[in-house]
Amino acid sequence: MVLNSLDKMIQLQKNTANIRNICVLAHVDHGKTTLADCLISSNGIISSRLAGKLRYMDSREDEQIRGITMKSSAISLHYAKGKLTSVLKKNSNESFLSSFSFLN
Repeated sequence: MVLNSLDKMIQLQKNTANIRNICVLAHVDHGKTTLADCLISSNGIISSRLAGKLRYMDSREDEQIRGITMKSSAISLHYAKGKLTSVLKKNSNESFLSSFSFLN
């Protein structure tokens, strides 16, 4: 289900009991970006044809050029009626504790 309204997303975020947090953490070239792109495409944000190629959460220019995740990124996605998931994608070499602010 695609949520087109920012107001709906904000309303869903207010009910923390219905939010699930997921951290995608893996070694280089083990599919973190492909998994994140597939989850994002399930929300209609990107085309499923581009999943794994677009590198949506690798927003830094150096990440796009080098083709690797260098910095954590997070996104909230709708996954069921009235439910959200917050996805945190991390580079395995980055300190895990420095990314907790993404989930708050």
